[in-house]
Amino acid sequence: METKLKLLLIIPSALDSNGQPVKLKKLMLPSITMLMLAAVTPENFHIRVIYETVEDIPVNEHWDLVGISGMGSGLMRAWQIADVFRGQGVKTVLGGIGLSIFNPESNLEHADAIVIGEAEEIWPVLLKDFSEGTMKKVYQAPHPPDMNTLPTPRYDLLNAKKMGFMRSIQATRGCPFTCRFCSIAAYSNGSYRRRPVDKVIGDIRALKKSGSKYVVFVDDNLFFDPDYNRDLWTALIPEKITWLSSSTIHIADYPEMLYLAHKSGCFMLSIGIESLNNKNLKDAHKTWNQPDKYIKAIEVLRKNGIMVSTSMMLGLDYDTTDTFRQVFDFIMESRVPIPRIMIFTPIPGTPAYDSLENENRIINRDLSKYTGGNVVFKPRFMTPGELQKGYWKLYEDLFTRKNIFNRMLPNIPGQNPLITAGLFVTNYKYRTHIQSRVVPGIT
Repeated sequence: METKLKLLLIIPSALDSNGQPVKLKKLMLPSITMLMLAAVTPENFHIRVIYETVEDIPVNEHWDLVGISGMGSGLMRAWQIADVFRGQGVKTVLGGIGLSIFNPESNLEHADAIVIGEAEEIWPVLLKDFSEGTMKKVYQAPHPPDMNTLPTPRYDLLNAKKMGFMRSIQATRGCPFTCRFCSIAAYSNGSYRRRPVDKVIGDIRALKKSGSKYVVFVDDNLFFDPDYNRDLWTALIPEKITWLSSSTIHIADYPEMLYLAHKSGCFMLSIGIESLNNKNLKDAHKTWNQPDKYIKAIEVLRKNGIMVSTSMMLGLDYDTTDTFRQVFDFIMESRVPIPRIMIFTPIPGTPAYDSLENENRIINRDLSKYTGGNVVFKPRFMTPGELQKGYWKLYEDLFTRKNIFNRMLPNIPGQNPLITAGLFVTNYKYRTHIQSRVVPGIT
């Protein structure tokens, strides 16, 4: 009987503002990247998947090959982990969006091989080469993988004791928009691909067998094609799941789609509103966002049974010290149950980074500090210190016990009690993270 090769697949933790790995007791939104790769791994490999945020990395066990994929500061953590295994003589492979858009081959300082692009089709090739002792240094995905042939994630490899009640799935990849700050936009370059509805339903049924009916569509922008969404959400109704995802604020203009989304199980959408300032939005190439319509749009979604989690950035070029109070007032007035805010962080490989580099405004090149909670550039209308202090003060004010209750209260009627309880727990976890200077929502 042939002895199987031991393959360890790691999703590294994000780094906190001090450059340390974030650790949690439960992981609410587990990535499916490694579960997808596990699904196309040949049978001559024994696979283990580790989520570092909630699990210890088994560095003292024998492994033949270690694969690591991280986004944002998780890529820096991937380097650290890879260096440990390489020091033990273990072969390592690195991949991910961050690696693919910014000087990919520089990662070979930390790895024996890298994968550039979406890995599902090239991964079996790499593993065959490794098995035969001919693994190359660079594997370039020849084209984006066919959405028709993507595998169902290996949910059976999740450590259920370490996961929350949500499970992840993906219906689309890419985003048709080209926001200057976004790594997904830099990678996808306006492409948007849809997984066939029957394949998504197959994934949903596999997911439910793992023990949960609570689903996160990890799509970067689930709502773009109303015809596709209509077919998908109609097909989801008999599956009786409860789900959330990301969308643009456009969806508020489609009441019939809101009705169908809610009927299919949608209880929350994460929406990147980014800024309250039109000049900032113009600079970001996101002019379809209209700040004077934000509050009405959020209320429209809420009346249709869908809560909104907003994503915003501070430190854009037209932000001032007055912006902190403006953002606080907006979030409290619109009663956003889960507000997420980051300090604008120029991601290497994006047009936003290139602009600041050309203007000599990058003041910190330690990528482990690119967490969304550190100021790594010179703001235009405030000092780095003012931005740093104002950011954490704003978060502290939004997450007082009183303000958590005031934001949550209008969102409770008609909601699943388990979801409501989960959102209160999330708010208090965010509160703890803020006190520890960990950016909420980065894990």
